[in-house]
Amino acid sequence: MELLLVLLLTVGLANSETLKIIFWIEPVQRTEFDADMVVVLKELDALRLDVKVADTSLTLTRSEDGLDMERFCEILSTVGTSAVIDLTYRHWEEGYNLVRSLGIGYVRLERIMRPFLDMFGDFMRQKRANNVAMVFMNARDAGEAMQQMLIGYPFRTLILDASQTDPGQNFLERIRALRPAPTYVALFARAAAMNGIFDKVQKAGLFQRPLEWHFVFLDTRDRVFKYRRQAELCTRFTLSPRAICRSMPMPDLYCGSGFTMQRAMLLNVLRSLINAAQVSPVYPSPIYQDCNATALSSSSEVGEQMEEDHNWLDMVHWSNFLTYASPMLRFQDSSQSPVPGLSFAVNISVGYYSSEHEAKTDLAAWSSVMGEMRLLNETISPARRFFRIGTAESVPWSYLRRNEHTGELIRDRSGAPIWEGYCVDFIIRLSQKLNFEFEIVAPEVGHMGEVNERGEWDGVVGDLVRGETDFAIAALKMYSEREEVIDFLPPYYEQTGISIAIRKPVRKTSLFKFMTVLRLEVWLSIVAALVGTAIMIWFMDKYSPYSSRNNRQAYPYACREFTLRESFWFALTSFTPQGGGEAPKAISGRMLVAAYWLFVVLMLATFTANLAAFLTVERMQTPVQSLEQLARQSRINYTVVKNSDTHQYFMNMKFAEDTLYQMWKELALNASKDFKKFRIWDYPIKEQYGHILLAINSSLPVADAREGFANVDAHENADYAFIHDSAEIRYEITRNCNLTEVGEVFAEQPYAVAVQQGSHLGDELSYAILELQKDRFFEELKGKYWNQSNLRNCPLSEDQEGITLESLGGVFIATLFGLVLAMMTLGMEVMYYKKKQNTLEITQVRPLDESSGESSTAPPTATSTTKQAWHIPVPEEEGKQEKVSPPPSFEAATFRGKKLPARITLGDGKFKPRQGLYSRKNLGASDSYGGYME
Repeated sequence: MELLLVLLLTVGLANSETLKIIFWIEPVQRTEFDADMVVVLKELDALRLDVKVADTSLTLTRSEDGLDMERFCEILSTVGTSAVIDLTYRHWEEGYNLVRSLGIGYVRLERIMRPFLDMFGDFMRQKRANNVAMVFMNARDAGEAMQQMLIGYPFRTLILDASQTDPGQNFLERIRALRPAPTYVALFARAAAMNGIFDKVQKAGLFQRPLEWHFVFLDTRDRVFKYRRQAELCTRFTLSPRAICRSMPMPDLYCGSGFTMQRAMLLNVLRSLINAAQVSPVYPSPIYQDCNATALSSSSEVGEQMEEDHNWLDMVHWSNFLTYASPMLRFQDSSQSPVPGLSFAVNISVGYYSSEHEAKTDLAAWSSVMGEMRLLNETISPARRFFRIGTAESVPWSYLRRNEHTGELIRDRSGAPIWEGYCVDFIIRLSQKLNFEFEIVAPEVGHMGEVNERGEWDGVVGDLVRGETDFAIAALKMYSEREEVIDFLPPYYEQTGISIAIRKPVRKTSLFKFMTVLRLEVWLSIVAALVGTAIMIWFMDKYSPYSSRNNRQAYPYACREFTLRESFWFALTSFTPQGGGEAPKAISGRMLVAAYWLFVVLMLATFTANLAAFLTVERMQTPVQSLEQLARQSRINYTVVKNSDTHQYFMNMKFAEDTLYQMWKELALNASKDFKKFRIWDYPIKEQYGHILLAINSSLPVADAREGFANVDAHENADYAFIHDSAEIRYEITRNCNLTEVGEVFAEQPYAVAVQQGSHLGDELSYAILELQKDRFFEELKGKYWNQSNLRNCPLSEDQEGITLESLGGVFIATLFGLVLAMMTLGMEVMYYKKKQNTLEITQVRPLDESSGESSTAPPTATSTTKQAWHIPVPEEEGKQEKVSPPPSFEAATFRGKKLPARITLGDGKFKPRQGLYSRKNLGASDSYGGYME
């Protein structure tokens, strides 16, 4: 054996040959092929083989004018060839038939990307992927992936070329605009190019969910990828350089820097062909052919080969690195080659990046020979699905978190706004139930969705129609025109409608509110009646012969003397429950008092009834009670949110009223036989919505609900109303104690989830919604956002807590005023009393002896029976002092004509003068001398 090899080498050195080969390539392969062939030829020269390779490449344009055949024939006629290596993606039947007819060796190489695409397809199949975006480093790889897509992927695929920089072709923009968003993204590139692609992805902000990203390395230098930490938990697909080099066989250094799979395939194929040519009994000389000639023109050696029906390619022994690829399972057509293609045999390792458990990150291994994925102690579970969910800001359904004081948006660490609300909680619960991730997308134009004159939708509905979102969960009402372009699922909120919000009127508090029950003239009349009655009581008691004052014989006991002061006191106290006290004795006085008491009873009853009614009606007073009352009045202004569903409702109702009026008008005017039936005085349909819409437009619709509620809160006189969604109004009432809802809810409609027409998500979401309804989840959300317990923090109103101190504080002030006045009177009385006491101490009363006229300093005693004269000092201008008769002796004292006992002693027997009665008027000849005994 060794002798044979030495002989062959000796022959080869003596007869150095050239192996001419023609390469068929696609236009997209030209750049990569030329670069790889230069390196491969140098590597062949470095191996010091006896056979040189002369390569000629033919780029197939696939034109119908036969240009490809002309060029191929030109090469055959001038250069000739020993073999044709086909790298094209589609079978060239005309050229293949010519090659076979000439006996030229034919080798077909499979696409370089096929093993990687087969492996990734198997992996995605186990992931149960439904849509994948695949990004390739250059146009050649993207073109090969397009050829693979003709066979068919088990998932929806978008193929992108990372080398494209033209506007609209940039892979970053296309991934961002892809709707629905891809479930997985795969990057196919060599390690050096992978760094650049991932850097662009990261700077564009597309790298958000690591489990959805896959890195397929097309060379053996995956360790130069410098974004391992950023790509934590991402899936990686790598090649083993040592295993590849051993299968070629080549030194380990060969599979390092600059290594590509196409270069390795070309090197192995050419080396195997050279070896086959060297061991072939007849060296494969090049074949020349003039396609215009009618007969074949070839050398004698070629003729002998054809006669012996011998093909030198039968001597080829491919290395372990090369293997025949399995035929494509696709529809039979002319583009399918009848010759199996050569591919490379590799084992691809599947794992994920992890900074903590790097040694245990392998998931599976894929072999191109076996064509199947082998799991390694792990299960390949699908990543959580990702959906773009449309919504629009509407309190309390879905709204952005804002600062309570400044109103500025509050953002998370990534700078994205934070969504809250009923629908957001619903989305979170739904994502947990169905195991998906989501992104909330707000419409750039519009709100919930309206159609323009061109039939284009905006808002949430527009995004759903255009595929910007997968489904929508928002305060979206089920309208018939919306159902023409989207599908609605079972409602998540049964019924909502339109209601009216108004501010609770701020009642003017007054400490003397009880005084407002009667008008001023009534109060003045009551005072006049009191004064007049008091004067008349005094007048009648003084001049009536039958009064106790003038008829003492009839009333020997002590009776009430109705002086002017006592009469006023009697008239005043008659208004109190205890009454005025002792009444006059004369019949005329009693008749007057009886009439006055009747007046008092009626007046008290009237005041009490009116006070109760006044306070009750004031608490029960509400400006309006319904939409009809709101439309009939002009004091309260009202408005809606501009271009909202409520605004559209009133515009539609006005249109309906106008249409019905025109129909009625035409019907009534054109009636010929039954014209009497149309003889009416009132139009049978109310035309209130036209007036309402006119009032709304005059009040200027607000930009959003927040502005509408703020305007209502600012009008303390309850002269401004806001017509809006009833659910939002009730939510705002639980947060603002000043607002209240009036009237009944009208135009009720449900809120529902919307999906694209015919979406596969419809059944799955519908079932989940029904399950949540069964679990009473929506009732919990309703209790959370419409929490009536928040109203407990509101201050109680008068109709809840009764009459406040502010309303009847005047009664206490009047009582306090009376107390203060009484204390001031008491002080005046004390001062007056002390002043009189001082006057008596200075001025002493001295008795005069009748005979001598000298004064005696000793005060008279009660037992003295001697008559004495008393002198009272008077001012000088009044003249000399008058002499008064001494008081009668107690023995001879009589009381009202009755003689008293001979001796009466009261107290200690000391005589004390009665203050205020020492005057000429009081000390006269009367039997009342103005003194008393203790």
